[in-house]
Amino acid sequence: MQDFQFYSPTRFVFGRGKENEVGEILSQAGATKVMLCHYGEGADYEKPIIERVVASLEKAGLAYVDFAGIQANPSADRSQEGVEIARAEGVDWMLPVGGGSVIDTAKYIAVGYYYEGDMWEDLYAGNGKVEKALPVCTINTLPGTGSEGSNSSVMGKGVLKRSLNDDMIRPKIAIMDPELAFTLPPFQTASAAVDIMAHAHERYFTITDDNFLTDGLGEAVIKTVIKYLPIALEDPTNYEARAQLHWASVLAHNDSCGVGRGFVDGTVHGIESEIGGMYHSAHGAGCACVTPAWMSYVWSEHPSRFVRYFEKVWGVENDPFDQEGMIKEGIKRIKDFYVSVGIPVHYGELGVKEEDIPTLASTVRRGPDGMAGHFKKLSTEDIINIYALMK
Repeated sequence: MQDFQFYSPTRFVFGRGKENEVGEILSQAGATKVMLCHYGEGADYEKPIIERVVASLEKAGLAYVDFAGIQANPSADRSQEGVEIARAEGVDWMLPVGGGSVIDTAKYIAVGYYYEGDMWEDLYAGNGKVEKALPVCTINTLPGTGSEGSNSSVMGKGVLKRSLNDDMIRPKIAIMDPELAFTLPPFQTASAAVDIMAHAHERYFTITDDNFLTDGLGEAVIKTVIKYLPIALEDPTNYEARAQLHWASVLAHNDSCGVGRGFVDGTVHGIESEIGGMYHSAHGAGCACVTPAWMSYVWSEHPSRFVRYFEKVWGVENDPFDQEGMIKEGIKRIKDFYVSVGIPVHYGELGVKEEDIPTLASTVRRGPDGMAGHFKKLSTEDIINIYALMK
């Protein structure tokens, strides 16, 4: 295990009906005026939730500003409008109610409230540091992105999607009521759960082998999705299944599974971000397409990681005389699982056009060396080869 620093300042308030306590919780935290961020028009399912949240704010005597109209793939332009409103209104807390898109928008606004430069160019497309941000309290309705406990915010501009990763944007409070996910459509439930797996994967697949504790934690997170996602799809109101997925979402992305490893390999997310930016496809579904193809392309770089993973998580028998066959069987099981929960595994199902692949591959975010990834350094040609495995 390598040296590390771990920072997780979020207070989690977990359980049935906890969103009804948000006014009291924020008041005790010193809030006086909050910006309530949510999807708004077209998201009829959220109306009862928003009504309960507003009632709780009013009961606590907290002023609020309503900021709706956030899309499933959030944009920097719309988020910047929120910055201007927040400044004009003088809010002192952000309160996103929704999934990762809403939370990531609130994080953008929280930083933009104080930031005088170009947020997109400096912080999302660039590598600038955040010096100050408004505190954020989340009410998560869609477990998957883990944004309620992470240091990340993903934003789109044009056909590009980029992320800001900075501990200053970790939420101070996260209110989690698994019952809020009862009304989610099956595809959204499954797509979000696949994103949980992707977050755990990108921390698990490193070249640091001696990580017994974090390996086991990552394996447990993924096995939790494998066990409870089918249950949630079969019975959407199964509280235990929803609760397990909610907490797995947090652990997968607050870096509990990543400490001591030296790096997080975000290649799958990096490739998917270009797909989602161009075609506005569901993020988790994109990760499901990319993951098996990436695994097929890179496993030979460090086979022992994949041998352990497929044995511990997917129950593939370890054959020391045929590791390649074992790994290929494991990749098949992952693809079969994705298909069984209604998630695509071919890029055409996301709307990807073959003629766009060179552009999609060329714009994947790179390191200072011009290469993408860590587990295996990838050039544009390598990424195009990965696309060929997604066909």
